[in-house]
Amino acid sequence: MTHPPTSTDIATILEALRTEVRSQRLALADADAATRGHTHELQRAAEELEYTRVISAHWPLEGKNLYEQGWALLNKVVRRYLRWYINPIVEQQNAYNEASARTIRLLIEQNSTLQHQIAELQRELEALRTQ
Repeated sequence: MTHPPTSTDIATILEALRTEVRSQRLALADADAATRGHTHELQRAAEELEYTRVISAHWPLEGKNLYEQGWALLNKVVRRYLRWYINPIVEQQNAYNEASARTIRLLIEQNSTLQHQIAELQRELEALRTQ
């Protein structure tokens, strides 16, 4: 013959369950916070990449005095004659930067999607454990 559980046994079991649920919720919250932190860092890195993505081969040249203005004029003339050599290199670099930036944006989007899927799977697993 078995003894029916007493109210102290039930209270002890309920308290143990509550403690376990709290600890798992805290663990999930910590994991979500870490994920959000990494996602925020990725977004910031992508923004910095966008600022430096396009390179200009022709920065403005200015001089404050007559000597600097003479050098600026000489540099402008040299740039004009070397444009055929410099522009293709700059265009290649800009194309590479664009491809890299696009790849990183796509990777960030995919990472975000995967993080959402992981969170959903963890919620489903938690729901299955509580059943």
